Amino acid sequence: MLKKLAIYFFVFLYGVAMLRPIAPFVEYAINYDYIAKVLCINKDKPEMNCKGKCQLMKKLEQQQEDDFKSLRIAMEEYPIGFVQLIQVETPTLIEYQKNSFSYKQSYTYQYSPSVFHPPTV
Repeated sequence: MLKKLAIYFFVFLYGVAMLRPIAPFVEYAINYDYIAKVLCINKDKPEMNCKGKCQLMKKLEQQQEDDFKSLRIAMEEYPIGFVQLIQVETPTLIEYQKNSFSYKQSYTYQYSPSVFHPPTV
């Protein structure tokens, strides 16, 4: 029972994560009248026929910025202290002497000019 509940919980979380990009569209559709009448920047310009789409675009840009910021990892926030304890020597450029290697052909194969055809039934 607990296993089934955990599965449903994680499927629900996955669904929420997948539906997050369309959340501004759903919010715009639900609050269309309020956004078009109150929040719209271009309500004094009816020829643009904006009807709140400017607010939708702002929400989409904000969500895109938030997603980008959440993906970026700042090293200042996650310091790695043990790296300072390890002393790593930087390799120096060393020219290696080229050794001459000999190549010995030690394989053979049987050449057959005929093409193999599988038996017919």
